Amino acid sequence: MRCNIREFAARLLAAVVVLVVATGACAQAFPNRPITFVFPYPAGSGLDTAMRTLSQEAARRLGQPVVVGSRPGAGGRVGLEVVMRSANDGYTIGAATNAMTVFQPLIDEKLHVLPGKDYSAIVLAVETPLVLVAGAQGPFRDVKSLLEQARANPGKLNGGSSGIGTGSHLGIEMINVMAGVKIVHVPFNGATPVLLAAISGDVNMVFSSAEVKPHIASGKLIALATSGTRRWHEFPNVPTLSEAGLPGFVNGSWTGIIAPPGVPREIVARLNQAYNEALKTAEVKERLEAAGWVVLGGTPDEFVTLTRQDMERFRPVIAAANLKMN
Repeated sequence: MRCNIREFAARLLAAVVVLVVATGACAQAFPNRPITFVFPYPAGSGLDTAMRTLSQEAARRLGQPVVVGSRPGAGGRVGLEVVMRSANDGYTIGAATNAMTVFQPLIDEKLHVLPGKDYSAIVLAVETPLVLVAGAQGPFRDVKSLLEQARANPGKLNGGSSGIGTGSHLGIEMINVMAGVKIVHVPFNGATPVLLAAISGDVNMVFSSAEVKPHIASGKLIALATSGTRRWHEFPNVPTLSEAGLPGFVNGSWTGIIAPPGVPREIVARLNQAYNEALKTAEVKERLEAAGWVVLGGTPDEFVTLTRQDMERFRPVIAAANLKMN
């Protein structure tokens, strides 16, 4: 009996050693074929360009192509689910925004997306504040007059967004909660339709990315404030919302790279290294910053920590606004 136990233990130990060696060899060989990168929104946006630029540079360091393809739908959920349900071999990765991994899970109780569990965090890539804009023909020219009118006319002003659960949506709700007003949220299917609605006057205001800059320069839209902790280099003369009358207001948009849950640590580390190096490349950094992005980078653990912190920061805002997915 003892002999059998010893023999079993020896075989088990040998199997473990073989598994460890095989895993290490697999990680060392990674990647040995092209990697699929899932972009969860329609192609052609500034974020799409940023992810393609970054992935092209990361591919040089990985020694294999990183093929970026769009899988839009449901505010990014379609693309997110494609990544989360893919094989955990590192050959399918994708972009994930805070709208997808922070806001939407807090709004929709049926959407379970826990950082570090339901996906493997690779690296936090870029972030950007948002700029609050209004139509040039609208009834206000600054945040002070906006809030005065909102308080005097509850429910009469509206704010557009690129969809329920997006940063542009949460910006409107944060104003409601922090200022004690009622600005009606009007969701659109994407950033372009809502900007056109703001220009035409169909909505009174919208939070947007730096892509709105040409419309501000042409005089079609007015920049009221930005949403970061400090003034944004893209709009140096525009005050932050904290400066404009809502102290402590912070709301931006960040995007990270993720993989399916359970990807081996060695492969996560390889991808993290490649994308971090790409972010530090002078040409990539210059191109991203010129497009309005703030370049980040860091470890997978730092990415997970930030995501968890953001979930706790926005949880009370979403609860106070009673935001729920229908």
